[in-house]
Amino acid sequence: MAETKTKRFEATLTALRGILIVAAALVGLFYPVQAVKLLVMVGGGLLLVDGVLGLATIDHAAARTTGHWLALARNILSIAAGVIVLASGILANVFTLSFMAGLVGVLALVVGLIEMVSSFIDNERQTRLWPTLVGGAVYAAFGLALMFVPLTSAATLMRIATILMMLYALLLFYRAWRIRAGA
Repeated sequence: MAETKTKRFEATLTALRGILIVAAALVGLFYPVQAVKLLVMVGGGLLLVDGVLGLATIDHAAARTTGHWLALARNILSIAAGVIVLASGILANVFTLSFMAGLVGVLALVVGLIEMVSSFIDNERQTRLWPTLVGGAVYAAFGLALMFVPLTSAATLMRIATILMMLYALLLFYRAWRIRAGA
């Protein structure tokens, strides 16, 4: 009896995941520009939180080494990029969207490069060389994408992603049905 309830619960949660993905996909399909804007805003929030948490983890009582200054610069630039993205509604009256995307792209690129360089300079972080390099590379790739991929292409990519999301949701519905049928 308990196993049947567990299977039903698993099937319900799987179906719920499918419903949420379908809802997000439909929003992305019919409103791709707004979906891209939402993703940009979430990304801006992540940049801001990453910078703030990074500042909080710096040992300010430690010696002022090159690694310390690189970490400080990296986190301040991340905060600046996040603030620019989150304030884009206000800044849009002053700057074009392309300019702001390029500026955030440059800041993200510099943050990524600082992250990668600091992984080689800071001896304490040597144990985490590859994760730090990969994290820096992701930041740099994000920055390059913002700088060189036209924003109109983002809407097209969003439509393609929504079709893939719908296919994944169908797979989840099938899984939920199979789980439920096995219960």
